[in-house]
Amino acid sequence: MSVRVEKVFQLRCEVQTYAWGKRGTSSEVASLIQSADPSFSIDEEQTYAELWMGTHPRGASVIAKTNTSLEQWISQNPECLGSKVMERFSGKLPFLFKVLSVNISLSIQAHPNKALAEELHRRDAAHYADSNHKPEMAIALSAFEGLCGFRPAAEIAEHLQTTAELQAVVGTDNVTSFVQAVHGSSGALSTAVSLQQCFAALMQCPRETVREKLASLESRLQTDAASQPPAARLFLRLYKQFPGDVGCFAIFFLNHMKLKPGEAMFLGPNVPHAYLYGGV
Repeated sequence: MSVRVEKVFQLRCEVQTYAWGKRGTSSEVASLIQSADPSFSIDEEQTYAELWMGTHPRGASVIAKTNTSLEQWISQNPECLGSKVMERFSGKLPFLFKVLSVNISLSIQAHPNKALAEELHRRDAAHYADSNHKPEMAIALSAFEGLCGFRPAAEIAEHLQTTAELQAVVGTDNVTSFVQAVHGSSGALSTAVSLQQCFAALMQCPRETVREKLASLESRLQTDAASQPPAARLFLRLYKQFPGDVGCFAIFFLNHMKLKPGEAMFLGPNVPHAYLYGGV
């Protein structure tokens, strides 16, 4: 006699209360928790940043009815993954489903590809608990803003040429090389190589120089803040949150994405990105 396996069940999921999350009832995460558990009391002073649904060791989901971990249930019922996923990922759930509620901008980051993720996990499992790569598909639940990938080369060249403080931290020679590459000048480096040099120079610039030039740019833009172009207004907004942080300059390199509910953006391996505000 076969045993009937329940295929749909309620999960008890892990909540992450990082400082950048929205507070109280303004958080999409808090609202979702309460919708699943009416007895849950939302603390208006608490940040509710992320809701995790999956088997990640730092926030594994549990089947509410039996208190069995989702990982254990999957190991006992691996066919739920489908034959291809089961074979490719050795019977493991290969993704982590999250809901994020962002109030303060997150740092710029890039996730490794599968090969590098496995190597980092092998060398330092304490800091890299997961051997999987981490491409992301972010689907907006509310009006959402983020940075994702590099702007078109011509836009970056314009920012480098018109923003003296950005030129100072990237370096005149690097700026000249990039502009020549964009214009296809004879003997110029490729655009990709030149862009890499510019972005590396920005990230490696001495902190004191970065702080000085950020303060100079902020002071200059504030004199006529309301009439500034979008990139400059975003700079001023982020500078209020993180004065002195090199990420404020990075916005002149990266695409500023604005999503409406239901719209999405894909973040592939090694693509620099940051979530700025909203729910996904």
